[in-house]
Amino acid sequence: MPLNTVIREKRKEAGLTQEEIADYLGVSAPAVSKWEKGSTSPDISLLPALARLLKIDINTLLCFHEELSREEVIKLCKEIMDVIQSKGFETGFLLTMEKIREYPTCGYFIHTAALLLDGAMLMAGMNAGEKEKYLGQITSLYEQAARYGDEQTRIQSNFMLASNYTRTGEYEKAQKLLDLLPERSAIDKRPLLAELLITQGKTDKAGELLERRLLMTVQEIQMILMKLSDIALKEGQPQNAAEISKRSSKLAELFGIQEYDTYAAPLQTAIDQKNVSESISLLKSMLSSLLHPVDLGNSLLYRHIPMPDYTADIRNKMLKVILRELEDNDKYSYLHSSEEFEQLMKKFRSVQVK
Repeated sequence: MPLNTVIREKRKEAGLTQEEIADYLGVSAPAVSKWEKGSTSPDISLLPALARLLKIDINTLLCFHEELSREEVIKLCKEIMDVIQSKGFETGFLLTMEKIREYPTCGYFIHTAALLLDGAMLMAGMNAGEKEKYLGQITSLYEQAARYGDEQTRIQSNFMLASNYTRTGEYEKAQKLLDLLPERSAIDKRPLLAELLITQGKTDKAGELLERRLLMTVQEIQMILMKLSDIALKEGQPQNAAEISKRSSKLAELFGIQEYDTYAAPLQTAIDQKNVSESISLLKSMLSSLLHPVDLGNSLLYRHIPMPDYTADIRNKMLKVILRELEDNDKYSYLHSSEEFEQLMKKFRSVQVK
């Protein structure tokens, strides 16, 4: 077993709480919790006392004879892959199971080996009947990895299990595992959850889930492009900044977002360069788009989710805030002597959105 599993299981066997372990060792309860999750490890000076507290020896605590390093796992998996390529999948599969019997509690190795077998089986071009012989055992490997692996390995193994259960129609099992996965991690569970909903005929919920993810992703892309444009400017590369901003402005057409939002990155570039004519042109487009917002409720891409209603009152307030910002913020001072800018301000001060 890995160190975190040893601590967790031996603590429970000893009838101790995380708080009691923390008190005995002079650390915090959250620190002990992190040890058991595998996200951190105890300081080396605490190991003898921790071993005594758990009534085990240091060798057992550190799993010297059970855990494999990342390098050892890579070496073993290469050996397995070489056998599969030279002697066939069946021989490689048997070798994998033999190695797992040697390291039955090394979650990371078991998970990696299961992934390797999954991929090799696909590459072998087996038909459904041939795959059936191995699928159950590979699923058992993911279950074994989830039981003994650290937090990240458990997340990855449970994700693969949920995917396998969805494929075999075991939807209740898949749902339970998906519920265990964190909302945000290196693995995004939403596409798989949407697939599960679709198979159950719940297309409206699947559509809502994916549309919200799409909208959030587009907004994140916008923000990233703005930051990249800003970085290019700070590095003295205005042409790169302009090109990045140009790509940001295409998002409205591609993904059906408000046109107003797409001017933020190009405008930031024009402001940094103190480009009067370009800034005024972009401001004119931005303010005009505010008067005529896109009805995203009728969008092809967002028809399952409620979209904000940009009422006339909201748009009037937004317009006043923007105009005040243009007048008062020093970063726009380079525009204040421009007659064209003054005409622009005069025009939109008199506008009343209906």
